[in-house]
Amino acid sequence: MIGFALEGGGAKGSYQAGAYIALVKNGIKPDFIAGTSIGSVNAALMAQGDINKVVELWLNTTTDIFGINSKLIDKIKHKEFTKEDIKPSFNEIKEIIKNKGIDTTEYFNIIKNSIDEEKLRKSKTKFGLITVKLDGKPQPIEITIDDIPEGKVAEYILASCYLPIFKSKPIIDNSHYLDGGFYNNVPLDLLENQGCDTIYSIRIKGIGFVHNKLKKETKVIEIKPKRSLGQTIIFNRETNERNMKLGYYDALKVIKNLDGIDYYFKSKSDGYYNRIVRNINPRELKKLMNKFHVKTNKDLIIKIIEHEFDKNNIDVFNIYNIKLSILMLRRKYNIQDKAIKRFINNCKII
Repeated sequence: MIGFALEGGGAKGSYQAGAYIALVKNGIKPDFIAGTSIGSVNAALMAQGDINKVVELWLNTTTDIFGINSKLIDKIKHKEFTKEDIKPSFNEIKEIIKNKGIDTTEYFNIIKNSIDEEKLRKSKTKFGLITVKLDGKPQPIEITIDDIPEGKVAEYILASCYLPIFKSKPIIDNSHYLDGGFYNNVPLDLLENQGCDTIYSIRIKGIGFVHNKLKKETKVIEIKPKRSLGQTIIFNRETNERNMKLGYYDALKVIKNLDGIDYYFKSKSDGYYNRIVRNINPRELKKLMNKFHVKTNKDLIIKIIEHEFDKNNIDVFNIYNIKLSILMLRRKYNIQDKAIKRFINNCKII
């Protein structure tokens, strides 16, 4: 059985939508999806088969759902805010303090309106989540759709997402709950216990504890970002769009075994890379390897291409051909570093 484990991490969860699309498009379909915190929201929508709804949710959700002015956040991000913008934010902060935490009413309504419980229960893809029950001795709860009482799916998802900064109130059966990340932010154990022997773990660098004791034979395949996904509680369309693309391409990197560190290149053998540098002076090669802290021709070529791509703001979201990339740098861009320019010009691409 195949399982998808979705880590908690607030607004960073947009990354998981892109990763999921890449996996499913490439024929990797889960039998079971489990999530913690925001991962539980994504997991429920994915399990019920509504990927369009997942994308729509991430494109339309802003920090306004928590009573935080998203327009001000956007102005701060782009360094455009003024003194006049600050006053309304103080009123919002006062309201949060008055309520003894961020009100989750609108957030819960979004969850409730997005989840089709009947559809989720009928789905062939099973769903699970993690939360922590607080009343009495804190009790971690790993629960699946089969054990969630009828009509309570949205409440359990909210319970999985319930951060300490939220207004304290009972959620299920007059009991208080805490974000599942305070027990286990990556629900691998839950999936293994449900019979999954291959698990795609979609990480988003969320804050929380991770402790899983898996069998040696359980295969875990990680998809995780190298680039920053932004802030945990700042929901912003521009960032969410970027993170979805990043999740998509990072998943492709894993599925297709793409080359590259910060960019994506079609996979090639070591021999392919060795042939590209066969006419380059060994001393120059060694100097460049020391400069870029690499030991192989493959790593050197990738590092140099990525270095120049980054300097010239070349789009990250594409799958590049190594030789065509060298040719593009040679013909279209003015390389300032003489050693790098000589290297690019002397690469054998035919």
